[in-house]
Amino acid sequence: MTSPTDQPRSTKIAWMCAIITAALGATILFSAEPGINWPIWVAAASGSLILARYSAVGRVEAPLLILCTWATILSFGFALTRTDPFPFLIILSDAMLLGLAVITLGAERWADLSARLLPAVPFLAPFRVFGASAQEVAVAPRSVSSPRSRALIRGGLITVPLVIVLIALLASADPIISWGTDRITSWLPDWSFPSRVVFFLFLFALTLGANALGIRQLALRLPRYPTVPGRVSIGMTEQRMVLWSAAVILWLFVALQISYLVHPPPAALGTGVTFAEFARRGFGELSFAVTIVGAIIIILEFARPADLTAHDRATLRRLDFALLIALELILVMAFRRVLLYEEAYGFTDARVFAQAYMIAMALALAALAWEIWRGSISVSFGRRVAELALGAFTVLVFWNSQAWILNKNIDRARETGKFDAHYATVGMSRDAIPTLVNRRAEIPLPQRDTVEADLACDRLPGPRRWFEWNRSVSAADKALRSWNRPPCPEARDFERRTVGYGN
Repeated sequence: MTSPTDQPRSTKIAWMCAIITAALGATILFSAEPGINWPIWVAAASGSLILARYSAVGRVEAPLLILCTWATILSFGFALTRTDPFPFLIILSDAMLLGLAVITLGAERWADLSARLLPAVPFLAPFRVFGASAQEVAVAPRSVSSPRSRALIRGGLITVPLVIVLIALLASADPIISWGTDRITSWLPDWSFPSRVVFFLFLFALTLGANALGIRQLALRLPRYPTVPGRVSIGMTEQRMVLWSAAVILWLFVALQISYLVHPPPAALGTGVTFAEFARRGFGELSFAVTIVGAIIIILEFARPADLTAHDRATLRRLDFALLIALELILVMAFRRVLLYEEAYGFTDARVFAQAYMIAMALALAALAWEIWRGSISVSFGRRVAELALGAFTVLVFWNSQAWILNKNIDRARETGKFDAHYATVGMSRDAIPTLVNRRAEIPLPQRDTVEADLACDRLPGPRRWFEWNRSVSAADKALRSWNRPPCPEARDFERRTVGYGN
C-alpha cells in the first residue's frame, strides 16, 4: 500500500513520464514513415507505465511486465517488414497487449489472466485510461496553495485543449484562421500547428491515464460480465448423437485418405476434379472443418449436465478423444495437401500462412486434449490458445517469409523451369526484393526478363529520417542500387503507375 508521503512523488513521475512519452510520440510518429519510430514509442510507453507502477507500489507484477515486454518485442517487427497485413496487425496486437496490461493492473500471477478479458479490452481500456486521465487533470491543481491559482490552472487545462481543437477544425474553413496557423507553423517548423499539438494531447491523455492507473489502481479490478440466468445444458443423448455422428464422418474421411496412399485419388479417376482443385479445396475446407468440430467439442464440454454418472462421463470423454485424434490426423493430411500443392504450383503467402495456422491449431487441439484428460476445460485453456496464436504471429512477424518463399520458388524453378514472375514482382512486398535481385540470374527465361524489367521500374525510396528506418526498405534500396539497372520501359512504367506495384 502506498503511503501519503509517497503519493506526490509517484504522481510527479507519472506526469513527467507522460509528458516525455507524448512529446516523443508527437515528434517521431506524426506524419512519419513507418519504421523504428513505432517500437521506440511502444518501448517508451511501456517503460513509462512500469516506472509509474514501481514508484507507487515498489514492485512490478509479473503479468504487467510480461504484457509490456511482449508488446515491445512485437513492435520491433514494424521496423523489419513491409508485408501486408503485418504492420496493421502489429499495431492492433500492441494495442491489445497494452490495453490488457492496463485493465489487469494489480494481477499478481499470469494465471489470473484469461481469454475472457480480450473482448473487453477495446472498450474497457480506453474508458479507464481516459477516465483516469481526466481525473488526474482535475485533481492536479490541488497541489497549488492559492484558490485563484488553482482555478486558473484548472480552467487552462480545460480551455487550452478546447481552443486548439476548435482552431484545428475551423482553420480549413476560414482564410484568416488558416493564415494565422500558417504563420505559427513557420515559427515552429518542427511542430506543425495545430495538428501535431492535437496529436501530442491525444498521446498525453493516453499515457497519463495509463500511468495514473498504474499508481492509483492497487488492487485487481477485472471486468464483471453479466451472469446468464440458468446454465445451458445438453443432455447425454444429444451429446452422444453429435459426437458419434461427427466421429463416424471424420474417421470415414480418414480411412478414405489412407486408402489414397494405395489407390489413386479422385483426381486421377476421371471424376472431373483436377489435381489443383483436389489439393486447394482440401486444405481450406479441412482446416475450417477442424475448427468447427473443435468448437463443438468445447461447447458440448461446457454444456455437459452436472448429474451425469461416472460411466457416462467416461463414455463422452472417449468420444472426445476419438474426435480429437481424427482432427489431428486430418490436420496432418491437410498439411500434406498444401505440400503437394506447393510442389506442383509453387509457394505463396497464403499457402505458408495456412500451414502456420494448421500447426497452431494442432497445438491448440493438443491443449484441449490435455484439459479433457484432466476432467474439465479450465479458464487456462483460453489463455493457452491466445498465447499460441500470439506466439505464432510473433514468429511470422520476425521471420522473413517473403524471402523464404522466393528462395523456394527459385530453387523449384531451377528444377522445373517454372516460375511465376508476376507473383514475384507484384504479389510480394519489398521484403523479397534483395533475394530477387541477388538470385535473378537463376530465374529461367523469359521470366527473368519480366522480373528485371519490373525491378528496373521500381522507384528507389526517398531519404528517410533516422526514426523512419525500416530494415525491409533499407535492404531493398541497397539491393536495387547494387546492380546496374536497365532503363525502365515506358509501357511497363505506365502499367505500374496505373495498376500499382508491390507494397
